[in-house]
Amino acid sequence: MSDTIFVAPADIASVPNGPGVYLFYGTQGDLLYVGKSVTLRARVRSHFAERSERKMMRRVQRIEIRCTAGELGALLLESQLIKELKPLFNIAQRRRRRIVVARRVDNRDGYAAVKLHAVDHVAFNPDEPILGLFKHFTQAKEFLDRIAHEHRLCPKLLGLEQARRYCFAYHLHRCDGACMGEENSVAYNKRLEHAFNDRRVQAWPYDGPIVVEERSDDGSLREVFTVDNWCLLASTVMAGGAALEHPSGSHRFDYDAYKILYTCISDPPATVLVREISRFKQ
Repeated sequence: MSDTIFVAPADIASVPNGPGVYLFYGTQGDLLYVGKSVTLRARVRSHFAERSERKMMRRVQRIEIRCTAGELGALLLESQLIKELKPLFNIAQRRRRRIVVARRVDNRDGYAAVKLHAVDHVAFNPDEPILGLFKHFTQAKEFLDRIAHEHRLCPKLLGLEQARRYCFAYHLHRCDGACMGEENSVAYNKRLEHAFNDRRVQAWPYDGPIVVEERSDDGSLREVFTVDNWCLLASTVMAGGAALEHPSGSHRFDYDAYKILYTCISDPPATVLVREISRFKQ
């Protein structure tokens, strides 16, 4: 048994209707599109029926199907394949941007300043902790501008102004003078941390790595994911006790994978089992 099959566009009826990922290939073997669904056959068929997708679908000559045990495996695999293979129409739909990281950097007077950096992968540095993650600089600056007003934070310390002395907001009575040392630094920093609560990467809730096991509804397929600090280290697809594939993880923090894993681990569905690795027995 294999979790990967290939079909022609005329043979959609042979596509399984369980969860997984599908890949559309063109006439020259070029990868056009990667998608995922918990009902593969219905989703693939819908592409051919959608008028707005006719341009892409006229080029499809072959469809690759990769079955997964459930939705978690499909979400993670789709995210990984789009980043690694860069399918033509996925990239056209959503140009891949580098993640923008907002880091806290305390100045010499003890006030927390915010520095924005565009990165491909997130590295955790205890000396410059991450306050939040954003899709692009525009989103980050809009957020900083909003919290400056809502929490009376200094635009200069937030990196929104380059003033030498008092920020412009100080003259409008919207800043309490943190930019020139007039406000208590502890109180200011506490407000800043509170303002970023909703943007913060949640702390890893375990003492070490865990395994997340997902089983198909009929029990014929299962996937075991090894995760540590929100990083996917490895995954194994199993069928009938045999490993079908064993792709390695990136061992680096990926924001899309983090959101998928956080949602699943915080409230695991009935088909997912989460165990600390020290207690896991194969």
